[in-house]
Amino acid sequence: MFGLLRKRGVLFIGLSNTVSQLGDRLTYMVIITLIGMMSPGRISAFSEFSATFTLPIILLSPFVGVLIDHGNKQIIMYRCHLIQSILIFITPTFIALTRSMTPVWILVVLFYSLEAFNSTSRNSVVPDLVDYDDLVPANSIINTLSRIATFIGMVGGGILIAKVGWRYGFYINATTHLIAGILVLGMGARILFEPVRKLEFSLTKELKKSFNLFLADLKELGILITKDRMVVFVMLSVLVLPFVAAVAHTVLVFLVQQQFELGTAGVGIFGGVIGIGMLLGAVLMGYFGRNICRGKIIIFSIAGLAISFFIGPFFVTPFFLYFIAFISGVIFSFIGIAQDTILQEDVIKGIRGRIFATKEFILNVTLLLSAIFVGVISNFVNPYTIIRFAGIFLFLILVFAFFIYRSIPHEIRSKL
Repeated sequence: MFGLLRKRGVLFIGLSNTVSQLGDRLTYMVIITLIGMMSPGRISAFSEFSATFTLPIILLSPFVGVLIDHGNKQIIMYRCHLIQSILIFITPTFIALTRSMTPVWILVVLFYSLEAFNSTSRNSVVPDLVDYDDLVPANSIINTLSRIATFIGMVGGGILIAKVGWRYGFYINATTHLIAGILVLGMGARILFEPVRKLEFSLTKELKKSFNLFLADLKELGILITKDRMVVFVMLSVLVLPFVAAVAHTVLVFLVQQQFELGTAGVGIFGGVIGIGMLLGAVLMGYFGRNICRGKIIIFSIAGLAISFFIGPFFVTPFFLYFIAFISGVIFSFIGIAQDTILQEDVIKGIRGRIFATKEFILNVTLLLSAIFVGVISNFVNPYTIIRFAGIFLFLILVFAFFIYRSIPHEIRSKL
């Protein structure tokens, strides 16, 4: 798996994503700290945070894929990182001037609007960097590097912020995104990432032509999603990760930070444990995922999450919570890498961006609705009941996913 780092494109996109993830985790720790200080004892405050960063992606996802499929993915990623760096750098000044969280929420909305373009471009460009048989290890090595950054950012973020303060936390994050953008340019010559068809924008005659192309692309995408059972299976499994993430971002972070009184440092360790699990999962997928059916990996992974959440309320202690976080991290990597690889293998290059944008749309709609739902019911039921409900919901997803998977022709399943 690590031999793929000798490929220039894999090395630089992996490093870019790693540096970017490191900065993101630092900023996450800053915001979580501010929420804990300004809204103590309120789970819904964490769900509001989740809603803020998912809503822009939901609104943009239906259009992002079309633009990416007809643009240079390398340049898109570079410009997104550059603008994100500028936005993060100026945010502390506005926080100091307004003495409120409003600049943070504005930053989150703008940042994740750009991230919709960035993440979709990154996922859809991987097949252009490696051979078909190397997709699983390539996705695994990118995820492995990313999880190392997650661990360092979450565990070290709390300690670093305590020493340097929230203002310098933002400045450090701005620097990481600037570096990430520069690293993207190292993937190779710009011409290597030119689209199959360019989408030309014009304020006069070309505007109508571009709009018609946009509608035709959306129709083509809809036909694929309704006819391709493997794509339907993946899109259904996509519901799992954001739902679990919503529960983790709201209920579990609340338990660690406030009910168990472990503070921001405890949240950092919690995130770090998840990061270690995701790192291990990515490494395991890199070495063994190529020889194991990706569909079965998704099925058994969902089952593992469902069982963990259902029995969780019977054993909720800080130690057990960290143990479940580790297991969930491993499973997250299993599911995420399997999903991306199936789509990269099953979907042709010309519409790959739209497929991944649709995946991001479903993921963030689920995260938004789940976060809002958890925030609302947290006013009426205790956190342990919410965790148990999450287990039941995952069992339902497991049943539907299993039947859809079994309906896929055997000759197609055997190839994945």
